Order: sequence, then C-alpha cells, then structure tokens
Amino acid sequence: MLPGFGWKFGPDEIEQVDRTSLRILSELGTRVDDAELRDLALKAGAKPGRAADVILLPAEMVRELRGRAPSQVNIADRAGGLTALAAGGAPTFWTGAALNIIEGNDSRPIGRQDLAELSRIAEAMPAVSAMVGTSVDEVPPAARDVVGLSIMAQNTRKHLRPLLFTSAGIGPMIEMAQVLAGDASLAERPLISFGYSCLSPLHWSQVSCDLWRGTAGHSLPLMLNGEPVTGSTAPVTLAGSIALGNAEILAGICLVQLLEPGRPVIHNLGFAHSMDMRSAACLSGSVECGLMALAGARLAAHYNLPSASWMGTDAFIDDEQSSMEKVLTSMAHVMGGVSVIWGVGQLQTQKALSLTQMVLDQEVAQAVLRFRQGFAVDEDSLAYAVIEESVNRGEEFLSHDHTMANFRSELMESSLLARTQRENWNTAGSKRLSQKATDRVRDILGRPAEPIVTDDQRRE
Repeated sequence: MLPGFGWKFGPDEIEQVDRTSLRILSELGTRVDDAELRDLALKAGAKPGRAADVILLPAEMVRELRGRAPSQVNIADRAGGLTALAAGGAPTFWTGAALNIIEGNDSRPIGRQDLAELSRIAEAMPAVSAMVGTSVDEVPPAARDVVGLSIMAQNTRKHLRPLLFTSAGIGPMIEMAQVLAGDASLAERPLISFGYSCLSPLHWSQVSCDLWRGTAGHSLPLMLNGEPVTGSTAPVTLAGSIALGNAEILAGICLVQLLEPGRPVIHNLGFAHSMDMRSAACLSGSVECGLMALAGARLAAHYNLPSASWMGTDAFIDDEQSSMEKVLTSMAHVMGGVSVIWGVGQLQTQKALSLTQMVLDQEVAQAVLRFRQGFAVDEDSLAYAVIEESVNRGEEFLSHDHTMANFRSELMESSLLARTQRENWNTAGSKRLSQKATDRVRDILGRPAEPIVTDDQRRE
C-alpha cells in the first residue's frame, strides 16, 4: 500500500492482473497482420486462433519469451552520455509527439521551424533526456519521419526517438543514426530508439511488425505501447483496461523476442487513456490515467523491465489546468517507479506542443525528481554539533560553514518560481509564471544556434 493511501496495487493485485492477461493471450489471442511473423510464432509454440490472422500464446511461451528481454535498457546521447533505464531506477523525462503547436490561445500545425525550435528548447532543458519526433505538416507523410529525424539531429544532442509514418522510412533512419554514431555501432551507442502502439484491442499492425523487423540486428531499444481507452477500446473498469493493455504489451514483447532474441524493450502501459463519459473525449491528464500508469510501472517491475508513461494534460493552453495535471501525473509516475516519462511540452491530450509548456514542465520535472531523491539522515545532516554551536553562541545558521557547504545540494533552486518578496516581484513586472516561461523561450531562441552536426554529417 502506498503511504497515506487507502488503495494499493501490490503483489496480490499484480498477480491477478498478470493471470488475466495471460488468459486473454492464451484463450482469446492477438491479431498479427504479418503472416511471416505469425508462422514464426506458431513454430515456436503458439496456437491458431479464431481467425487466420489471430494466434494464441500459451502462458509458458509468454513467460519464456518475456524472460529473454534484458532488465536494463541503455540510451545514448551525442554529448557522450549513456543512461540506464531499469525497474526501480531513476526516471527520465522525454518530450512527446504531437500534431499542432500552441502559441497563446492559438493552435496550428507543426512546421519545420517549429520542430527545430522545439529541439533547441529540449537541448537547453537539463531535465530532458530525449527528443521525440512530431508530425511536420509541410512535409508529405511518406517523408515526415526521415525529415523530422534530420531536423531533430541538427538541433539537439539529446537521445532521439523519431516517429514512424511508413515502413519505407525505417532503413533511411537507421542509416542516419549510424552517421551520427560515427565509427561506433548503434549497439554500443544507441543514439536512437523506436516504438509503436498496439491497436486496442489486441491488434499488432503490419507497420509495427515492419518496424520490429526493419530495426532488428542493432539491439536498439524498442518501446511497446498499450493504449487502451476505458469504456471505449477497453473495459470501463481500470483493472480491466490494465489487464487488456498489459496483454497487448506482452504479446508485442513475445513477437519482438522471436525476431531478435535479447532485444531491449520498454513496457509502456502509461499511455492508457480514460474517456469522459459525458463528452466522449479521450483523456490523458485525468487522475485515472495516473493510476493506470502507476499500475503499469508496477507490472513492468514485476517482469523486471523498464516502464514508460506520459505526464499528460487535457488543457488546450499552458494554464493552471495544464500545470495541475502535469504535476499530478508526474508525481504518480515517479511514485510508481516509471523509467521514461514522456510529454514534456505536450498539451491537449498529446495532440499539441507548446514551447512555453516545455519550460514549465522542466520546473515540474526538477521538482518531482527532487521529491523522489528525498534527504539523507546521518550525523552530518542531523547537524547536532552545528545546532549546539549556534545555540551556545546565540548565533543564526545563515553564516555557518555547514549552511554554505550544504545548501546547494539540499535545496532545489528555481529561476522561474516566485521565491522572493512581493516588492521584488512587482519591480520585475508582476509576471505570471507562464509569462516568465515565455520569456525564457525567447531568451533561448534569441541566442545564435549552435552547430550540432558537422558539415560532413549533414551532407551524408
């Protein structure tokens, strides 16, 4: 049970969900569009299902194939960093995919320049570990993934997670990643990762299978997403949606391990949605989404796999609702042990991105990471000698050496949040937080763009 909470999702609940997911896969099966992959699964022990494109996965087969996936997934960036993702490890924050860009109250399709600016803001945000691709309206769909990856690569050194629009984009994106990796193999320097969502309920499409096959052979991380919508594409009960989404992810893990044994995967039930039963709106910022993401992380840990989710909001602009929902979902994910938290900058149920919201989400990420860190309790931090000295001398603690030695590591600083006197706030223009975040965006984009790729890499 979580401290202070009446609800729990512990070993008993995890076991019940796992058992139901395995029953779904063994008795109902999963639809797989790729005939060659279906045949491979049948030869490995799967059974024919109710239709020609459906296979049944026995529980023992699922457990065996799931066990091939490594417990740790590494992602690399071009600044020389290598980050390990694992159950129980530190969370990382990534940006997210979208269709539109938000400026004030206005929304319009994302263009090339917008993606470049989003990437530059991500580059300047210390809490952001990876840049996720978006739609680029000016580019034909058949080329959006390749062009999008090129734009991101030229504007940030962060780990890159491109979108896939057609199977034809897989090969060129792998080649582009190898250009960025130089003489190192992508297995050594996984600068790029991929992922795809199951079409709920229980349908892995041809494009997803093409992605798995086309990116195989490099040990590149692969995120497998279950995106059930409560009361729409899945049961309205959270437990039912979780069991279904988990079954979809387990099926994906099995199929991926048949194609490339030992490929690193990320279990992602954190993309689950709830549905507003009055408006039929698909939500990602509701408290129920936070609960499902937390449960998904617990399931992933049960399987000894890293997990993912998104810090979602259903707000249309960067306002009080977006901040409230981003904090709510981020805190739920961190408490649940999520490895990858998507959605930095996202608004409108993941359909839009905002440069201002990216800066605001940086503050959220820093705060929840500090909350997760907690504090040390030892002889130095209990500071009895410091208290004794100050009390005996009748002195304050501000000028004490202990304060100078520890304040930076103990107290999180922020250049955006109001942490001053009202008179100073008035003198600085009485700005709302969103105004200060917009000013930060202008400051970052007002600086000369730093070259991220070499001329040779750009040509290649």
